[in-house]
Amino acid sequence: MGTHPNGPSKVLVEEKELLLSEWVDANVHVLGSTVKDTFDGKLPFLFKVLSVNKALSIQAHPNKSHAALLHKERPEVYKDPNHKPEMAIGKNLFEKWKWCKSGCCKP
Repeated sequence: MGTHPNGPSKVLVEEKELLLSEWVDANVHVLGSTVKDTFDGKLPFLFKVLSVNKALSIQAHPNKSHAALLHKERPEVYKDPNHKPEMAIGKNLFEKWKWCKSGCCKP
């Protein structure tokens, strides 16, 4: 799903396993211009599957420009220069309704 170092995806090319980041570097032309420009030809996504049956920690993430600044100033704490946009997808309409009703998102 992405090339983030904490959860890099792999692809199978001619029976050889490669990191998705290696494949993207060799095939950067497959990325759309918006992705190439925004993420410098990378896919820095980290795919997570979380269960709402367990309490989740509260997190606050900086926007893209602030993330880049924090990473430059304190790379030992802010491991990469990207923002952390997130989305929640319910398994079905009822799950989405419960999530939005709780005030976590706007319907």
